[in-house]
Amino acid sequence: MAFSLNGFKRIVSVGAIGTGSGSVKSLCTYHTNDDAAAVQSAGYFNSLAPDLKKGDIILAGLDIDGAPKLKNYIVTAVSATTVTIATQTTA
Repeated sequence: MAFSLNGFKRIVSVGAIGTGSGSVKSLCTYHTNDDAAAVQSAGYFNSLAPDLKKGDIILAGLDIDGAPKLKNYIVTAVSATTVTIATQTTA
């Protein structure tokens, strides 16, 4: 399937790293019937390129119509047309 804006919501700004453009980071949610493989595929969130910033966090409810799962993602790169995400890892 494809990204659906209906399932996406910016919840809150969670803080700033420094000052200037792109310094404020957001916490977002996304709910979809897509599974993790689809959401993690290249380009899935590209339509949000104008709105997301590197460091934004996305809490995603996946496969809602099947076996629902929660995955956490962080935006690792954003250009004018592309968004790259990574799954949550621990330090």
